[in-house]
Amino acid sequence: MRIVLGVLLLASLERLAERLKQQKQEASKIRRRQERALKQAVSLGRKSSSGLKRLEKHLEHDKEQLTDINMEFNQILARKESLERLAKSAQERLVKENEAKDQAEIDLANANTDEEKSNAQYRLDIAVEKIQELNEELQIREKAVQKVEKEIIDYKKSQSTTSQKIHKEVKSKPALVTQLKESKVDSEKLQKQLATSEKREESAAKALVKVTARLEEMAAKKRAAAAKKAAAKRKAAAKKKSKKKAAKKKTTKRKAKSKKKSRR
Repeated sequence: MRIVLGVLLLASLERLAERLKQQKQEASKIRRRQERALKQAVSLGRKSSSGLKRLEKHLEHDKEQLTDINMEFNQILARKESLERLAKSAQERLVKENEAKDQAEIDLANANTDEEKSNAQYRLDIAVEKIQELNEELQIREKAVQKVEKEIIDYKKSQSTTSQKIHKEVKSKPALVTQLKESKVDSEKLQKQLATSEKREESAAKALVKVTARLEEMAAKKRAAAAKKAAAKRKAAAKKKSKKKAAKKKTTKRKAKSKKKSRR
C-alpha cells in the first residue's frame, strides 16, 4: 500500500514539476516580450523628448531670427521712405531751379545794360550748376531706392521662408507632445506588467525548485531502497550458496566414511 502511495505521489510531483516548468517558460516568454516593449517605449519617449527639445530650440531660434528680420525690414522701409523724401525734395528744388533758369534766360535776352546782362548770366550759371547737382543727386537717390527695393524683396522672401518654417514647427509640436505623453503612459503601464510577470516567473521558479528538490529526495530514497534491496538479495544469495557448499561438504564426508567402513 505504501509503495502504491509512493508511486502515485511521485507521478503527481512529476506532473506538477512539468506544469511548473511550462508556467516558468511562459512567464519568461511574457517577461522578455514586455522587456522589449518597455525598451521600445522608453526609447520612443527619449526620442520624442529629444525631438521636442530640439524643436523648441529651433522654434526659439527661428522666432528670434524672424524678429531680427522684421526689425531690419522696418529699418529698410524707413530708409526707403527717407530716400523717397529726399528725392522728392530734390525734385521740387529741381523744378524751382529750372524755373529760375528759364527766368534768367528770359532776363538775359531782355537785358538792356551790361549790369543786367551780367546779373542775369550769373543767375543762369548758378541755376545750371544747381540743376546739374540736383540731377546727379536724383540719380544717386534713384539707385539707392532701387537697391533698397531689391533688399525689401529679399527680406520679404526671408520673412516668408522663416514664417513658414515656424508654422511648420508649431504644427508638428503637438504630435511630439502627444507621442511623449503616450510613451510615458505606455512605459508606466509596461513597468507594472513587467513587475507582475517577474513575480510570476519568480514564484514558478521557487515552486519548481521545491518540487525538484522533493523529487530528488524521493529519487535518492528510491535509489537507497533499491541499493538496500540489492544488498539484501546479494546477502541472501551468498548465504544460500554457503549453505549449499556446507551441505555438499557434509555429503562428501559421509560418502568418505562409508567407503572406509566397506573396506574394513
